[in-house]
Parts: sequence; C-alpha cells; structure tokens
Amino acid sequence: MLRRDFLRSIVAAFLAPLAALRAGGAAENGTLSFDHGVASGDPLADGFIVWTRVTGASGGNLPVRWRVASDPEMREVVRQGIAWTDDWWDFTVKVDVRGLTPGSSFYYRFEVDDVVSLIGQARTLPEGAVDRARFAVVSCSNYPAGYFNVYRDIALTDDLDAVIHLGDYIYEYGLGQYATEHAEELGRVPEPAGEVTTLQEYRRRHAQYKADADSIAMHRRHPLIAVWDDHELANDAWRGGAENHQDDEGRWQDRRDAAIRAWFEWMPVRGVPNGADTRIFRDFRYGDLMSLIMLDTRLYGRDRQPDAGDSVTAEAVAAALQDPERRMLGHRQEGWLRRTLAAQADTTWQVIGQQVMLAPVRAPELGPLLDRERPSMLPREQLDHYVALSEGSPPMVLDTWNGYPHARETLLRDLRERARNPVVLSGDLHTSMANNVIPHGDDTPVTVEIMPPSVSSPGFDEYLPLREPDALVEATQAVNPAVRFMDTRRRGWVHLTLTREQCTAEWHLIDTVHSRAYTKAVDGRFALAAGDIAAGLRDRRGG
Repeated sequence: MLRRDFLRSIVAAFLAPLAALRAGGAAENGTLSFDHGVASGDPLADGFIVWTRVTGASGGNLPVRWRVASDPEMREVVRQGIAWTDDWWDFTVKVDVRGLTPGSSFYYRFEVDDVVSLIGQARTLPEGAVDRARFAVVSCSNYPAGYFNVYRDIALTDDLDAVIHLGDYIYEYGLGQYATEHAEELGRVPEPAGEVTTLQEYRRRHAQYKADADSIAMHRRHPLIAVWDDHELANDAWRGGAENHQDDEGRWQDRRDAAIRAWFEWMPVRGVPNGADTRIFRDFRYGDLMSLIMLDTRLYGRDRQPDAGDSVTAEAVAAALQDPERRMLGHRQEGWLRRTLAAQADTTWQVIGQQVMLAPVRAPELGPLLDRERPSMLPREQLDHYVALSEGSPPMVLDTWNGYPHARETLLRDLRERARNPVVLSGDLHTSMANNVIPHGDDTPVTVEIMPPSVSSPGFDEYLPLREPDALVEATQAVNPAVRFMDTRRRGWVHLTLTREQCTAEWHLIDTVHSRAYTKAVDGRFALAAGDIAAGLRDRRGG
C-alpha cells in the first residue's frame, strides 16, 4: 500500500465514527452554541491551555474540533485536533496545546459541525533574554455586586502578557446575602438564586459569570493565570471547613470537592481535582527576566483562623497567634516554595501571587471615624462589634497572614535567604494597597506587596458610615507607616510592568460598577528598583 493510501485509510477509520457521532449528536442535541466564549491560560514556553463550553448539548460524547493558528484570520493553522466532552464534564472543553514556538502570539477557536466559536488570542512564554513583561492583576469579581467594567477595561488594554487573577473569581452567596443589595436593579441576580453548595450549583454559578459579556471579552483577549481564594468554595475557607458552611449543608468534604471540580472544569488551568490534596501552586518563567510563583494560601495547608467559631475568646485568639506550629501554606507547600525560589534564582525578579494580605497591617480605631447618624449597610449590632474589635488597633483581619504571624516570619525569612528581588501580589481585601513588608523586630523591607482593589465587590467605604471619604485611609496609614498607598473607595486593577531595572505598579481605578458608563483614573504609581528591595517602594505619582 502506498504511504498516502495508508494515511488515507487511517484518517478514514478515524473520521467514520466521528461523522456518525456528529450526526447522532446533532439530532440529539439540537441547536448548539458557544455562549461562554473562549479562554486560554497557564502558558508555557511551548504551549497553553485553551478552553470553551458547548451550550445546548446533552447526552453522550460530543466531538469538538479545536484549531490554533499563527494569524488572527485562522488561515495558518499550526495545531488542530478533536477534543471530546460530555455531561460528566458539563460539556466544558479543555485542551493542553503543545509544540508551539516560545514567545509568540497565537489564535484559536472551536467548532462543532458548522457552529464556530469566537477566536481567542493566546501567547507562549518567552525564553532567553527578556526585556519586559506586563500584567493585569485582579481579584474579587462579584457578579451581583456590579458590572465587570474592570474586565472590559482590561480587554481594551494592549500588550499584556497575561491577567493574574488572585482569587474570588466567583462568589457562593445567594440573593439577599452578601453584596447582592443592587443585584435586582442591575439585572444581575445570582444563578441559582440561593447559596451554592452542590456540583450542579457551582457549575451554574460559573456559567453565569463566564456568560458575562465583559468577562468573555477579557478572556478572549488575554491569557489567564489564576488561583482560587475562599469564595470559589465558601467564605473564610481553610483546609478543614469554612465560616460559611453549616452542618445542615452537608459534609464540608463533599462541598469542597464539588467546588474544586467545577473550578477545574470552568477555568483554563492545568491540573486535576484531587480533594484535599489538590495542588494549584505552580510557577511560570518569563525567560531570564522573572519567575511568577502562584501559591495556595487558602486551602492546601491552612490551619483554621484564630478568630473562627461562635465561642472564641480573646484568650484563645492570643494563644493561637502565639502558636509557632500554625501554618498558612503547610509544610509540603513551604518546601516546594523553597525549592522553586532556589531553582528560579537566576531571574531578575521573583513575583509571588497569592490570596491574602501579607503585610502586618494594624486596624485603626473605628469609633472616631464613624458618623453614627448616617445610615449603614451593616446592622447596628455588627457595626458596634467592629468598633469594639478595633479598639487598641489590633492586627487587621485575622483571615490574612495577620492571623498566622509565625508562618509569615518563616515566609519572610525564606524570601530574605532565597529570593531575588521578590514582589508579592495579594488580593481578597477589596482595597488598593502598596506596602513595604518588614519582618517583626526589623526596620528593613524584605519584600513589597502590591494589592489590587476588587473587580466589583464592595469596599470598606460602602459599609462603614465614615465622617469623611478618606478618613479610613488616613487613619490606617497613621498607625502603619509601611502602608505607602491605600484606596478603599474605587474598584479597579493593577497594571504591573517589570523590566531589568525596575518593577512598576499602576492602579487603574474606575468610579462605578453600578453603571456600564464609567471613568478611569490612574492614581497610585509606585516603583521598586531591582537590587534595592531594602529601599522599598518609591512613590512615582509625580512622574
């Protein structure tokens, strides 16, 4: 048999059952579409993940063709194949494309019969000498809290290497719960309407977020590098439970595993769900310029928060804070981080993406800042509780590294001994911050912390009836000299640029998420010189 005839027979043998399945699938499924757009993520030097979801499908296996091209018109196809999906995977499609050229832009799409998806853009990681890398850094995208104007703004931004999402990509709450006050007037009622606890419910919530037009635009334009925080599962989650999980909601392990599985189905990430042993910590290398190290400070190794529980006392909190054995990362992840820092020490920068505030920030006393005559979105008794907790300026929010001070000192020691020009990215707090991070008993920064505000989740100013708009910022900085920049009012994202000489962070802040029309200001702008971490962040707002 001639070689070409042999190849034809192999192709025919493959396509015959494919054609039969297509014919059966079309009859069974009816009208199919790609309502959730496309996405790419977890880039490597030779490839990346591409993702989509087929809407309207049901029943058994569905073949979906994928193509990757070097041109936006999809004429120069460099990789293609068939991916299979079914209801087991909620008809999501994820392909790990390999064998591509480093440091290059590519375009991709999906097809089912004559139904074609949007064309997305992806990029492989560069190798060798790299002069610059640019990222959008985001966290806390809450669908019912407001429009994803931040995502739209990022989609309209050119020349980004990736979007770094630090978690709270979805929220688990139902209508009438946290941050849903404007949901009905904005037409953003959560689906399903109640709190999500099961696999099907987490899938529906992910589907709602992915169907948002601004989300589709951002994912289509830029690759995503993401980790989860607590709300992908339940509020204030840790490895053994969560504040927002009660006994009448079933076993925590079942809810955790359902949330993890839905996250892996619906996100363009590499890896597989594996219950309590699921690993989302991983690293990405941008040539000799930087390594990006993504951690899991939420679920993998975190001990319970010191202030969790209805019967907790001040004495119990104090004892927990003094316990040197309480971990945030867990021993295995700590070991992995040390090895990774050592392996990537030949890059100029080591950027660490993780979920919660690292700097030892103390809370200001709230009593003098509040106007008790003004209405508050918080119940009066809850507001009084927060005022009482703030007396004496204790560590701010014990769900952050503030609740794990010994673990933080271990991390800072490892950064001092092993890291080269470390920069930490943190989310969770719905607040823009730029912090110098200084170990206990020292006066020299070991690293700096860059924190974006939320995409849409409400900030402190929306819940606290402040006497003056910036009162909380001024009071916080008064008791925390290492806090160089803070904004509690506006939503937005951080534009992070790294060169061989410096790392620069710009806060792109928008004035509203309650209208699709918004204005943007670039407010905070801070820089860190390579080789001079001890000098900390320099304020560049003046130029």
